[in-house]
Amino acid sequence: MSGTTTQGGSRPSCVRNGPVKLARLEKNAETVHDKPEVQEAQALPSTDLVGPIPGATRWIGQDYIDIYFRDFHPTWPFLHPGTFDTPNEPCVLLQSMVMIGLWIKGDDASRAKATSFHFKILSAIGAQRSEWCISKSTPHQEKATPWPMATYQGILLQLIFAVLVAKKETTFDLSLGFQLPAQKYELLSSLVETCRLAGLFYYPNMLSRHHTSAPLALVWVSVEEIKRFGLALYKLCRLCSRSGGDTIDGNGSALRNNLLNLTDMDFCMPDSDEIWNAPEDGFIRLTALQQPSRDNRDPEQWISKTSGLLYDSRVGFDWI
Repeated sequence: MSGTTTQGGSRPSCVRNGPVKLARLEKNAETVHDKPEVQEAQALPSTDLVGPIPGATRWIGQDYIDIYFRDFHPTWPFLHPGTFDTPNEPCVLLQSMVMIGLWIKGDDASRAKATSFHFKILSAIGAQRSEWCISKSTPHQEKATPWPMATYQGILLQLIFAVLVAKKETTFDLSLGFQLPAQKYELLSSLVETCRLAGLFYYPNMLSRHHTSAPLALVWVSVEEIKRFGLALYKLCRLCSRSGGDTIDGNGSALRNNLLNLTDMDFCMPDSDEIWNAPEDGFIRLTALQQPSRDNRDPEQWISKTSGLLYDSRVGFDWI
């Protein structure tokens, strides 16, 4: 639901869904009733990645969504569980979450299916790169288009998955970072550049995506999702390096990872986990009581301000 302009008091459907139109994966209308759950999951990469999942409220992938929120979310809490609505969420995000759930389940068949999902979704994302990716050559007016947060979140999940399976595909560098294959590292670089050029890490831009009449709770969730997404992306960048890339400069000093830094984080730390992880009714009640939150309007409280204490150009080692 992040980054979507809305008016009025009701929660819009598919609010994570931006204008991005990723390619439809191969169509599969096979009935999945009375089949093993992994066979049921095979039908998941069959719908438009941006559109909502059709059918019953209890969607066939819900078990894996439950695994995602139970086991994965506590470590990577950048989706808001209280307002997550499976039937109306965009497919690129749902399928990536199901992929994570399949992998966490752990049996060979589930992990094989998760890997299949990974490559199919990466293929669709790569084929439609021009629809979501922003570069320095992108016209200025296109940089101001709505943020397709579901696509960004889905790509982030694909890259986290790449790290999860990296021990089978890649090696560690001497700094204990995962060396991603060049293609996946390029995807990570493109996501970071896209978010930076779109101004996604700048708090006033987060607010500007909403009409002044938008409900406070909706704006809060949107801003928190963007903040938590940015920090999750930063965390991932800290874990990764390019396979075959240099880790030592010409002077024998360790190279600093400049893909994404604390200086880019022009916003405060996320607010209370109590509110973030509350069920929908509890979330509404807590926000209605106006629980204490950080003053994001004060730039002196932004994470980027801490970089002056944690970074010194004369020190090459990447301590933080």
